[in-house]
Amino acid sequence: MAEMINKVLEWLKDFFAWLFQTIWAQILEGLAAVIAAIPVPDFVYQAQSAFGSLSGNVLFFAQKFAFGEGVAMVLAAYGIRFLIRRIPLIG
Repeated sequence: MAEMINKVLEWLKDFFAWLFQTIWAQILEGLAAVIAAIPVPDFVYQAQSAFGSLSGNVLFFAQKFAFGEGVAMVLAAYGIRFLIRRIPLIG
């Protein structure tokens, strides 16, 4: 009898774990769809054309100092900071 109860409880545990994972996956897919639906701002295209007009010397040193990767990291950090500050009881 105890073995049967253990099997039922194990099944319930597995079911609720599966249910939580399924719901979490659906939430993340919905969030990804919302983020994908956000249009690209116009200033991004303007910045791209501005960087295209830089001289070769400036581009050489920007590449050596990994300017593009650094800007991406800083912007990601600001984005994460913005999101964390919106979480109640944390930010």
